[in-house]
Amino acid sequence: MVHSSQMRRVMYQLLALGVLVAGALLVAQVSPQVKTSDYKSIPEMKDILSDDQTTRLKATRKLAERVGVEESLEILEHSSLPHTGEGHLAVHQIGFYAYQTHGLDSILHCRDYFLFACYHGAIIEAATDQGFEAVAQMTDKCKQFSTRYFQCVHAAGHAILAIWGYQNLTDALKTCDDLYAKETQFPEAVSSCHNGAFMENLFGVHDWETGREAERTWLSEDPYFPCNGVDDKYQKGCWLNQAARIYQMNKGDISKTAELCQKVGDPQHTTWCMDNLARQIHPLTAGDITRSFSLCGLVGDAWREHCIVVNAGAYYSVGGREEAIAICRRVVPETKEKCYQTILGQILSDTVDPQEKGVLCQKLEYPYVNACMSQLYSTAQN
Repeated sequence: MVHSSQMRRVMYQLLALGVLVAGALLVAQVSPQVKTSDYKSIPEMKDILSDDQTTRLKATRKLAERVGVEESLEILEHSSLPHTGEGHLAVHQIGFYAYQTHGLDSILHCRDYFLFACYHGAIIEAATDQGFEAVAQMTDKCKQFSTRYFQCVHAAGHAILAIWGYQNLTDALKTCDDLYAKETQFPEAVSSCHNGAFMENLFGVHDWETGREAERTWLSEDPYFPCNGVDDKYQKGCWLNQAARIYQMNKGDISKTAELCQKVGDPQHTTWCMDNLARQIHPLTAGDITRSFSLCGLVGDAWREHCIVVNAGAYYSVGGREEAIAICRRVVPETKEKCYQTILGQILSDTVDPQEKGVLCQKLEYPYVNACMSQLYSTAQN
């Protein structure tokens, strides 16, 4: 089945706002400061905002060549370029240029903007130039921080399916296996790659407005497909995206999506599905944590607290550290342990300096502040 352009646009916007997924998400990186108004004076901007795709892509490439990878990413992030398929594909051009300029180190110059489009472009260019093995070499460069590495691998999953083509999902999944199944430092990497491939299958970003609709063999009216059509080892990556598909099919009905997730028949699959639904809810809150509580109330009493905790983690993942802590402060006493453990892990794996991590630890409630400081100290000694 092929989705309508309007529905795909809405769903892509939700996805881009959430920057969700894969179990571990990229946290904010230090970047050059660009004022929101600065983009208006950029000579390429008129063409970058053009309705013509070819004009848009050429202008984005020209910008990257003129000011470099990092600055061009900051300019576009602070511009009015939409965080939809059009923006994503434009930012691919920066990824292409990054690879041609920096080779396999290009991924270290990218940022998470526009749904990791720079990463996708760099990975696609590397795979085209040197084959899929270059993808593994490239993502290895992200291993300084676990959060960054998992999202680099997740981006690789997107790019791998885009290279294979949407009708070849199983080939893309097998390529993920070939590249990451033997990873020992981060054994969940292969699942993160699967996750990226399944997300790419759902949202079809890389055929966006190309003048054709790709053959979407791996989508159907069955709310549990393709999860019920792939091997067991791919179930996690699939179900961690499937609620987005069910939500899409039910026109944004949270309660109906929750009901279908809970009728899957396998407790673990239900948990993954409900986790993904919570991540669909996060961008709907639009920065208002009170909406996390009200919207999570629509998933049913049995899953409400789980949904709220996932929202806390999702807030932290996209830079909303204060909001994440505020959610944990507001949850019922029975949920505080789970909530604080979630964001404590994110604080420890954050890319910010240890001093800032300490400041964040101090904002937690007792006794979690002590646990956070103790683990932070222990990590610093290793």
